[in-house]
Amino acid sequence: MLKFKTLLVSTTILVLIFINSCAQGFLIKNQPKENISIQQQIDILLKNPSLDPAFIGIYIEELGTSTIVYNKNEHKLLMPASNMKLVTTASALSILKPDYQYLTKIYSDGEIKDSVLEGNLIIKGSGDPVICGRFYDDNPDSIFTLWAQKLAELGISKINGNIIGDNSLFQDDGLGYGWEKDDLPYYYAAKTSALSFNDNCIDFHISPGKNCGDSVTVKQLPVNNYLEIDNQLITVHSDSSSSTSFTRNFIDGKLYLKGQIPINSETKIDWTTVPDPADFFLKAFTDILLKNGISFNQYSICSEKPNYKDKTLLHVHKSVPLKKIAHNINKISNNFYTEMVLKTICKDQNITTSKAIKAEKKFLASIGIDTDRMFIMDGSGLSRHNMVTVHQIATILKYMHSSENGAIFKETLPIAGIDGTLKRRLKGSNAIGHVFAKTGYVGHVRALSGYVEAKNGKEYVFSIIANHYPTPTSVINNLQDHIVTILYNHEN
Repeated sequence: MLKFKTLLVSTTILVLIFINSCAQGFLIKNQPKENISIQQQIDILLKNPSLDPAFIGIYIEELGTSTIVYNKNEHKLLMPASNMKLVTTASALSILKPDYQYLTKIYSDGEIKDSVLEGNLIIKGSGDPVICGRFYDDNPDSIFTLWAQKLAELGISKINGNIIGDNSLFQDDGLGYGWEKDDLPYYYAAKTSALSFNDNCIDFHISPGKNCGDSVTVKQLPVNNYLEIDNQLITVHSDSSSSTSFTRNFIDGKLYLKGQIPINSETKIDWTTVPDPADFFLKAFTDILLKNGISFNQYSICSEKPNYKDKTLLHVHKSVPLKKIAHNINKISNNFYTEMVLKTICKDQNITTSKAIKAEKKFLASIGIDTDRMFIMDGSGLSRHNMVTVHQIATILKYMHSSENGAIFKETLPIAGIDGTLKRRLKGSNAIGHVFAKTGYVGHVRALSGYVEAKNGKEYVFSIIANHYPTPTSVINNLQDHIVTILYNHEN
């Protein structure tokens, strides 16, 4: 009997050492089957000394039984980073419904005579985020080309008037509260706008020069030379690293490109935001009109809603359904789409992010969340002023799991080791393919929340958010990956 006890203690110690070593950042291995509880295993992982300065919230519940499996700081407010997208997409799918489509309408205020539209062409912006190439064979001009063809089918070859963009639906500046200035030139901080095109970004195709020291060639697509840039990129030796950075002068709008590109390297594609999305939209559209032989006087933007009662509707463009947009939001963590969808929740004629958040909070309150104990500042999580709890995130996930839109919502989430932002996670774990979760990251903030389909047939909802950690982010990734692997393999 004593020998058996000694063996059991020794085995348990080995298990604890194994788990603790995994927490230090070693490759995940499937957890041993010794009788050690989930709580004990997670507690051991959290004893990693490098995590001491960090603030970590964890909440795990067994779906169907409401059994709390693990909780730590579950009611403490934390920055969620892109786990805010779970809040936004869950709210949008519930309020707007999965088949919701944006309708961008094209009107005229004149008559068509002898192939000439005697009057203005007016485009009523709906906040459609997907006027781009993402759902159209990666051709950003596809939708505008279709619109030009529709006008030609109506017999219009000339517009004896202006192209007017009605950008009145959104009434704020298009930036999230607390977004950092240094982020604004980068694609993940694109402005929202009722008229938006190509994620409100210019694509830079960056190619090295022929010789070291030469300037680097920068081609702008899909609208050539749209942005005024100061190109300070240089060509460097082939064994040098590649780096590019963007800074914008917010007085004159000029963009400064700095860094280096190795000689003989392939063309690099990067993205930068445009300062005036509605102008960018109209410039791109009118370029396509001219390419298709349709002339006009000039284009302009109106910020006050025109009277459409006396206008003639020429064409209605329908976006892809919301469920496809939500799929893109959560799989690849698309900030721009999220901010546009958040505003759409508002269902108002003069939309602001503040109004949209009020509408979102009304929904959250209806599913049992005390919205006075959370801070929502944007839809994407880019703002460091967002504050939620892991229990609130888990509550949203639980609600969606049992709702009529549960299957659609779950399909939007990255699958560990398979796709999206979790494609390269859980290396060495047998939980690959069984974890459906949203990642989140801003500086010293790492989040992972979703569902685990365990080997024992149980399903768990979980939320793990770490703030203020001093370690490499890979250590937090390992912690999260080990926890979901423990959940997957636990047999009781």
